[in-house]
Amino acid sequence: MKSGWIFAAAMALAACGQSPDVPQDSDIVATDGSELETADAGQLAPASDYVAPDYAKLSGYDEGWYISPGWPGEYPAGFVVLDEGVTLQGGARPNPAAPRDKACTLPRLANYQLWNYPRVSADKLEFFVATKTFPVTLTQDAAVEYVSDAGSMQTLGLKQGDQLNYLRYLGEGFAILSFGGTEYDINEAELIDITDIQDSKGEEDEWVRVTCADGSQAWLLYDEVVAVPGIAPSPITGYGDASDISADQVDSIRFDAEVNAAAAAEAANQPFE
Repeated sequence: MKSGWIFAAAMALAACGQSPDVPQDSDIVATDGSELETADAGQLAPASDYVAPDYAKLSGYDEGWYISPGWPGEYPAGFVVLDEGVTLQGGARPNPAAPRDKACTLPRLANYQLWNYPRVSADKLEFFVATKTFPVTLTQDAAVEYVSDAGSMQTLGLKQGDQLNYLRYLGEGFAILSFGGTEYDINEAELIDITDIQDSKGEEDEWVRVTCADGSQAWLLYDEVVAVPGIAPSPITGYGDASDISADQVDSIRFDAEVNAAAAAEAANQPFE
């Protein structure tokens, strides 16, 4: 596992049924590479009896997708249950083509976010992301910086016409791309003027396995979940910080979700400049 991948690794370990005493004030960060911290990585290890699922085999995505644990972003997404009796349609297999034939009722005020360690542990939550890969072609000769295994910045010499393969977004502008069979953690900003990366639109599916009110489990797709009435995106309270919400937060979270949804809809209707 690459050092630059530690940001996503920390997220993944939080989602892997780790012991409940995982610290919530980890100093693991993802920046420009020079400030990557690894001091708390050992404390984020999953419980010794935990065996991570084979997400790729379980989901059945084809080889055009990159499957990896955790969810992307400096502040990974999540969702909260605002109303009583919210029932979602999940499935036994985390794949868009698989049937959503499992009715799954979730508890009010629950926050399904991978930093909500008590909920992750109690409900045995599993998070992974499937990213549709795409080629990124160099439009000129260039030396591209990447985060080495030791956490320092190194350069990768590339020629016009060389092709990288985009695998996954991490956070704070960094993504995993492969070249010649090797994976590199690269700041996307470095690629904007020297590749055709802006011509491609990324596609990703964020999946979480939840425990339903009846004790059964179901896989849910984030984009489908947040479209259900009574569900809203998780509030951001701080880096590495998340918990179930309280009843007195419901109205403000619902209001913020409605405002943000309206703003996003308006932005989608504006011409691209």
